[in-house]
Amino acid sequence: MQSIIKSFLLGIMLVSCSGNDSRYRDTQMLEHPPEITISKPGAELRVIDNSKIPKKRHEAGLGEDVYMTTSTPPQLRIKQSLDDAWSTLGLALKQSGIEITDREHDKGLYYVLYDPEKSFFSGKHNEAIYVLTVESDGAETVVSAILGNAAEQSSAGGRSKKRGADKDNSSEQLADGAEKLLQSLYESIRDDLKEE
Repeated sequence: MQSIIKSFLLGIMLVSCSGNDSRYRDTQMLEHPPEITISKPGAELRVIDNSKIPKKRHEAGLGEDVYMTTSTPPQLRIKQSLDDAWSTLGLALKQSGIEITDREHDKGLYYVLYDPEKSFFSGKHNEAIYVLTVESDGAETVVSAILGNAAEQSSAGGRSKKRGADKDNSSEQLADGAEKLLQSLYESIRDDLKEE
């Protein structure tokens, strides 16, 4: 019986709330969507989107912000200021496992110990000193590599074996090592460089 009484009271309350108040039936005050007028009936509307979606940065590496020139000798070009490129190059050398024997930031020089023929399966370690020169060129930075001179080779001490004395390894192969070093750094900076 109580449930019948509760239902009856609830029904009466609902009926009393649905009175004849015009505020609840008049929809003129509600917001309407804007009207679009077309000046040429039947003409097809063309929308030109000039916005640019930024390219997704590589997960690692600089991507298109680094490239190699085809000049002789080749150069590595980094689209960064000199100080930023200096840091990027140092990071790439570290992550590539190339030993830095000396550096002169004010002259833009890295001295590195590099074996151009070193491979995973090779037991040879015919390392030589190479000099990386880092120079500003407008909005870019240019990195070039050369084989270190005899004094620089001897300053490395027992860590490097001078390969010029070997018959199989000529000074031309050592000079080619500079190109291999730049190519290795290019690939590392472009694809594998991770910020620390």
